[in-house]
Amino acid sequence: MDYFNSFKITIQKKIKIMKPKNIAYFSMEFAFHSDMPNYAGGLGVLAADMMRSCADLNIPAVGVTLFYHRSDSSAYAFPIGTYLKNTGVTVTVKIEHRDVKIAIWKMELIGEDGGIVPILFLSANLRENEEWDRNLTKHLYAPDEYTRISQEAILGIGGVRALEALDYNINHYHMNEGHSSLLTLELLNRFNGDVSKVKEISTFTTHTPVRAGFDRFNLPMVKQVLTDFLPNDISDFMINEKFGMARVGFSLSKHLNSVSERHKEVCKEMFPKFDFLNITNGIHMPSWVGNEIKILLDKYLPGWTKNPEILLDVPYIIPQDELFNARTKQKEALCSWINSHYEFFAFNDISENDYFDSNTLTISFARRYVPYKRHELIFQDIEKLLKIGNGKLQIIFAGHCNQDDNYCNNVRESIYKHAIALRGKIKIVVISNYNLKIARKLVTGSDIWLNTPIPPREASGTSGMKAALNGVLNLSVADGWWIEGYNMFPYSGWSFLGTEGQKGNYLNHDDAYELLINLEDAIYQYYNHPNHWYKRMTYAIALLSKFNTHRTIKEYQTKLWS
Repeated sequence: MDYFNSFKITIQKKIKIMKPKNIAYFSMEFAFHSDMPNYAGGLGVLAADMMRSCADLNIPAVGVTLFYHRSDSSAYAFPIGTYLKNTGVTVTVKIEHRDVKIAIWKMELIGEDGGIVPILFLSANLRENEEWDRNLTKHLYAPDEYTRISQEAILGIGGVRALEALDYNINHYHMNEGHSSLLTLELLNRFNGDVSKVKEISTFTTHTPVRAGFDRFNLPMVKQVLTDFLPNDISDFMINEKFGMARVGFSLSKHLNSVSERHKEVCKEMFPKFDFLNITNGIHMPSWVGNEIKILLDKYLPGWTKNPEILLDVPYIIPQDELFNARTKQKEALCSWINSHYEFFAFNDISENDYFDSNTLTISFARRYVPYKRHELIFQDIEKLLKIGNGKLQIIFAGHCNQDDNYCNNVRESIYKHAIALRGKIKIVVISNYNLKIARKLVTGSDIWLNTPIPPREASGTSGMKAALNGVLNLSVADGWWIEGYNMFPYSGWSFLGTEGQKGNYLNHDDAYELLINLEDAIYQYYNHPNHWYKRMTYAIALLSKFNTHRTIKEYQTKLWS
């Protein structure tokens, strides 16, 4: 308890905010709506949450991204006018030697007190352009080099020109990953090659803990696309004879930041020539809190969305019976939704015994199907899993697989086989069409949020924060944000050390053993010590006094944008 009070005193210290600047926040993706094809995962979700907090805090910011229309057919193309307004303004970006016209669409985020943050969406899908140019912004993260470089030129170069065309008086440019780094070269041209002036108004956030995650292109292709746009000396941008987009942003930014304390250490190891600040990620709480928990927090901690630090009082203020009641209602909603979707189950002859119920400990594992996430770690010792969990567990796996992703589809099929083999003992469902709406159902209704990456591959992670806000306990490898979260309040979940740097043996048996030991304790406490579980839930919610985007944005203001 002494640690809790000392932390409370620290976090409540006022942060001195400098006079706000007009910020342009560039990101390849923004996740504002489940149906908008403008996000692939956590990068877009974080970007959207950051802009929502800017609106709530009345910070003068503008988001800049691309719009991906998906299809040339009007019958299948995304109906852009449903969510966005055409500004009627266009800019031009030279791709090879062609002038490609770029349309500017816009949406506006309205903050809690009426603050407005516009988000600009750039699209090459105009009749004036040739078909191949219209298709440059057809799909997010185009797989071929030519289209990908062209997209990043439209985002970075076209984004700066779009801001100017719409008369936004920008005095600071922020790159959310390296996809928009060419904006610095546009600024460099405007400042007649003065690097110091570009650095003074440019900052960069990296979310990537592995070298393979940074875009690198063959120089001949870059020169073909950008023609004479590149400066004469590009030696600082080259990595092993490849043109590195992140290296462009690194070299021309005043500040670089990581997204968790552990990630900062990883960044230093990967890029020893550069200095990194750390600003740990957060979430936009109003977007992720469940209805029942929101009612409870509004009742006992009015103003918590504006002043998240008061969530530190949750362990002292929220009555046990009311918290359990709110959690039960949200869990019942999740179970009811799952039971209404027969396609989630691995078998067709579903009986009442297969349905999820709100009395059983419910675990969610919602992750991309990639090897380092280790979806099957929990199944490495079936005998132990059954010994501790027979009749006591229901597990939800959620993620999206493309048809041509063999690894993803193979792992998903393997989980289906586990679901069939464990039928009648441990309930398992697999959700394929994972999106923002489904994510909200899982983070609001689960009991445990499971995360088993190979460290240090998790730069930050924010889904566990969303779950914690709803009283869901994290059971996770010590990586990314969870190192800080668990150290802040160990009672908010379970943490275990994963084996770092594994190659090949992703399903490490030592890690599986640690996972099941912690899961055994969780099962015991859930069914035998409701008072302890209640306290754990309150500390989980209290984590959000720190892990919110209001705090993150304020740190950006003082550490990056000042």
